[in-house]
Amino acid sequence: MSITMKDVQSLDILSNAVIRSGEYALDTRMVDWISVIEAPVETFVRKNELVLTSGVGCAHKLEAFYKFVEEVIQSNASALAIAIGPFIKTIPPSVIQLANKHKFILLEVDWSIRFSDILEAVLEQIHEKKHQYLEKIEYIRKSLLDYILTGKSLNRVAEHVSQSINCNVLIADKRGVVRGKSNTFSNNLLEKWATFLQKQLEEDGIYHSLEQTFEWVKYDSGYALQVTIHSSGNIQGYIVVDGFGEEPLSDAEHNEWLMLLEHVTTAVAIHFLHEQAAKEAEWRLRDDFVWEISRGAISSNELLLSRAKSLGYQINLPYICLLAKPEQLNESFKAMTHLSITFDHWMHECIRHMEEEAESIAKSMALKSMVTYQREELIIFLEVNHQDVVEQAKTYISKLLSRFQFLYPSLTITWGIAKQYGYSSFATSYQEAKRALEIGRKRNGPNTISVYADTKVDRVMESLLKNEELIEIAKTILDSLLRYARERQIDLLHTFTTYHRNRGNVSQTARELNLHRQSLLYRLRKIEALTNCSLEDADDLFLLDLSIRLWLNGMDIKETEFRS
Repeated sequence: MSITMKDVQSLDILSNAVIRSGEYALDTRMVDWISVIEAPVETFVRKNELVLTSGVGCAHKLEAFYKFVEEVIQSNASALAIAIGPFIKTIPPSVIQLANKHKFILLEVDWSIRFSDILEAVLEQIHEKKHQYLEKIEYIRKSLLDYILTGKSLNRVAEHVSQSINCNVLIADKRGVVRGKSNTFSNNLLEKWATFLQKQLEEDGIYHSLEQTFEWVKYDSGYALQVTIHSSGNIQGYIVVDGFGEEPLSDAEHNEWLMLLEHVTTAVAIHFLHEQAAKEAEWRLRDDFVWEISRGAISSNELLLSRAKSLGYQINLPYICLLAKPEQLNESFKAMTHLSITFDHWMHECIRHMEEEAESIAKSMALKSMVTYQREELIIFLEVNHQDVVEQAKTYISKLLSRFQFLYPSLTITWGIAKQYGYSSFATSYQEAKRALEIGRKRNGPNTISVYADTKVDRVMESLLKNEELIEIAKTILDSLLRYARERQIDLLHTFTTYHRNRGNVSQTARELNLHRQSLLYRLRKIEALTNCSLEDADDLFLLDLSIRLWLNGMDIKETEFRS
């Protein structure tokens, strides 16, 4: 543990010592150790060491004494105390000038004072400082455990730590949500830290490496230290401590802060673990309830209301179902090679984080929500209080996706939004969201948002695909067309769908397909010949369009084989 030169100067044994230079540095110059050195210095003096000398090696040799003092300064010693006596009768002005130039402390001590007495007094003070520090550490450890075990809030914990170490303190969970902070914590630092953490999470995700648990954050008043709270290789959150200057911490200072903050992080980690255990029990009950209402498995309205009330849900509000399907989970896990947890452990945490974020975003929009994760899908019942329900749902999804991307950068999520909403329409709304997700993923692929109200044509096609007679007609119409396209490697189906979408406009279709007009006309005549359908006849156009739609909706594998 370090003391300052001001502490050393205040010792009774040095009460008559005269400061010849560097008096303004007494409060900031730290002393880790004390030793007696005579010339030459070489490597015998270490940083933050108070050096005592009689000058015997430089007796009556100004140049040698000047060089000796210069070497002591270059060794980053705390100060040099010179015994004025037979060897050094007075400190030369050139030496004082050298010390002032380097902002170095020079002291004159009386020859009659034994160096052994000075050594004893300074070492005793250093040991006393260490003893006080260890007592302080023990007090903080015991008081923090008491705070945690008696259920004090993290705001109280942060304020207590702040008062104990004379620094402002902030405590946040692994997602960057502030859980507690001291009363005078700087808003500027809060903004700077939030930006710093967001950048860190955007680059590395929520499970970044634990190789570096100390991080520095610059803000208007100096530097703050961010310490990662972790348990068994798993990140629990962060503690931010302000009040540091630009100078880097010495090894001794680093170790002091490490020892102190390890007790703080351990206590806060215990709080998070206790909180997690309590949440797990509540989550299981909520998961079961939300899954049951999704399936319409609660028989009576009285039981529904009773269970909802016990879980804190307001069931008598209009809700709409949103369904999310996370994908590439294995890839996301494997990409984090530094993780020391299993995939099942990681997946469990990932699910809980998604549920927490889903509820948190709803709260930020002043909406109620009910959330569960079942069968690899995140089910969200979101309160509806806006005339444009779909727009409100998409705004919610957009905000939620931003948070998911923040926590799990490589995760891909496909969404389905129901059409039905209202009071006690949970099962219907869930089924609609599920159908919207399935159809949307089939039509547009993953990482898309689909609304049930926009899937009418797809649902009609799926119903028609069950009609065997209609399928036979479609196959008869398309058989020759598909065979020709496969043999000649010309996609006539795409030619027709583009032509039909452009309402028979040949010029516009040719431009879109990058074809010469005559080449397009040749293709269109070929389509008529192969299908025996006239593109001028409305009924034939309807049959051809319907056949192609059925083929695209019901024979994806054959289409893939054809295109390959």
